[in-house]
Amino acid sequence: MKIRTRITLWASLAGLVSTAVLSVIVFLWGLETPYEFLDQELEIRAQTMANEMGREQAAGELHLEILELFSRLYWTKVYDANGRLLFASELARRINLPKKMWDQGYLIPTDIPLNQFYAEEDDQPAGFWNRVFIVPVDGAIYQVHVARPVENLVGESIESVLVIGAALLVSTLILIGVSYLVAGKILHPIREINRLTREITARTLEKRIPLTNNHDEIDQLIASLNAMFNRLQHSFRRQKEFIANAAHELKTPVTLLRLSVEETLQHEHLPAPIQEKLLAQERALARIGLLIKNLLDLSRLELRDELARELFSLTELFFSVTQEFDALLYEQDIRLVCCFDGVHLFAGDREKMRRVAINLLDNAVRYNHRGGEIRCLLATGDSGETIMTVANTGPFIDQTDLDRIFDQFYRCEKSRSAAHGGVGLGLTIVKRIVALHGGRIAVESGEDGWNAFRLLFFPRRS
Repeated sequence: MKIRTRITLWASLAGLVSTAVLSVIVFLWGLETPYEFLDQELEIRAQTMANEMGREQAAGELHLEILELFSRLYWTKVYDANGRLLFASELARRINLPKKMWDQGYLIPTDIPLNQFYAEEDDQPAGFWNRVFIVPVDGAIYQVHVARPVENLVGESIESVLVIGAALLVSTLILIGVSYLVAGKILHPIREINRLTREITARTLEKRIPLTNNHDEIDQLIASLNAMFNRLQHSFRRQKEFIANAAHELKTPVTLLRLSVEETLQHEHLPAPIQEKLLAQERALARIGLLIKNLLDLSRLELRDELARELFSLTELFFSVTQEFDALLYEQDIRLVCCFDGVHLFAGDREKMRRVAINLLDNAVRYNHRGGEIRCLLATGDSGETIMTVANTGPFIDQTDLDRIFDQFYRCEKSRSAAHGGVGLGLTIVKRIVALHGGRIAVESGEDGWNAFRLLFFPRRS
């Protein structure tokens, strides 16, 4: 599960829980509030009835019509201190409600329609909210049982629950949407860091991730990553410098050894066994010399990636390189076919492109068979790109080898490496030079016996 989804779920869950708790509190408060108002109203009515009853008894005459007027729309019974009934309102005479000596109100449901008491109400069953008050008036004690018809609060409660549930559902959907957007906003710097980190490779270790200047945890993460890239860049550069320096130091003694062996081989009276050993040493030294030369070339490309750009004819350069292979092609009985559709002017480093052509042709000759064929093509694409293709007959290369063919020291023909020669750096150098020119290189191997290297160089934009 993605972090954004987890943040959305946790934020939505937290918001839902807090909203649900608040809704329950509001719902319970909403249930209690009407009863509190009813209690206050009934207390005032009970006090009024007790005061009027006290005045009537003090005057020695009981006017029921006045008491009825005060108890209109209320269920009322007034008792003296001994529990003797002194007065009952019209509703009290029609409806019998139990008297409970509680300190709080209580609800008695009935089947009487509410519109009998309030014309604007519907015909839902009414309930009576009851309170019993002990009211002292001028030394006398009265028990006042007073009630008021009210709507069915249970039904209202169910309706309130449905409304609150619907509101919770809507708020949850809104909360999920907002949480998803907020999570995306929070994670945007992380995604940007991830994108920039993927762009930083062994070839582009000089790149750094820019700080957001928010001085938060994201900036701390960026600073840590940049510090790690600094250490990696320093280590890579030290490694490349070591390889370059080691290859440079080895070049001179290996050259001297090879010259010494060649000079010894010129003696006419050498025994055959010694001559064979010296020839084997000379071949081994030649191979070591080639390895050192390739290591030096690759190190220079890694350490100094500048190009000496100039405008030159790629056709002429490629043609001159093919002439250098005439003797080797004749010896291997390999046919060379060149197809150049005009003069291709190319803006790049002449010497490095010459190395590309040499390495590709050398690879095509090495991994070919006697009586085979090599095809060299130069063409211009629809978008003005220069297309260079070097194809040769040879063994089929499976996909596993194709994926690693440009790796350093990797060779497909491991069992025949000694016969083919080479050190496994030629194609690595080719890919690096092509990348420096802003181009791309791809290799294809067909079951028809042809292997093709295709290079694309795009025109420079001013």
